[in-house]
Amino acid sequence: MRVERHQVSGAAVSAAREDFAHRIGGQVRSMSKGGRMSTYAWQAIADEFLDYLGALSVETPDLDTAEARAVLKDASEAAAGAVAYAAYHPHCGFQVFLDYVNFGMSYDRGEDAPEESVTAGEWTDALCLAVLRERASWHGEAFRFARDKFVEQTRGTPVGELATGLMAVVLDDTGDEEDYPPSAAAKLAAVDAALDRVRARAEQTGEPLAARPGGAALHALRALAAEDRDAFDTALADL
Repeated sequence: MRVERHQVSGAAVSAAREDFAHRIGGQVRSMSKGGRMSTYAWQAIADEFLDYLGALSVETPDLDTAEARAVLKDASEAAAGAVAYAAYHPHCGFQVFLDYVNFGMSYDRGEDAPEESVTAGEWTDALCLAVLRERASWHGEAFRFARDKFVEQTRGTPVGELATGLMAVVLDDTGDEEDYPPSAAAKLAAVDAALDRVRARAEQTGEPLAARPGGAALHALRALAAEDRDAFDTALADL
């Protein structure tokens, strides 16, 4: 069985790497022929880049190559493109551009199409990619507006409160407009408040919400905000 799994894994890696540049270029342009590319399309493209990045990591685990950096860049920009669409369309114009395939799409304000949103999990994944590329602040406004669409529905859930904590720690937004930029103590307080809401909801519903996706990450974020290295290492192990 162990050999079989290795064979399947090897086949999957080979499939992800085979002629990727031509394949992703064709996929992007095929999607664009259907008209306006919205959240689903940009997320699908980001996933393709991430699958390829994972395949590259098999041979080069540290991903310290020009190819890997280029792929990460466009994975991040495609994911941020989905967030931007959710944040801005159709109220503001914006643009998404991918260097790897030399392709971009511009969106005009007021285009006739329904509003869309991203889930809290998709939002968090996109923000993590932006952090890796040090582009979180660049896309900060889009992340703020996109979060507004799911914040109430996810209040008290681990994945929703993780987004709240990330807003404070990564984007310097604790919800207090008079306290900007927030102090380290204010960021920690925002994360603690998010954890309290998760605990309160768990008590009300009887569900083990803290153990669900986002719960362990929220504890890791709390340790990071508190600069508690031991707790952070423990939380990473839980993740």
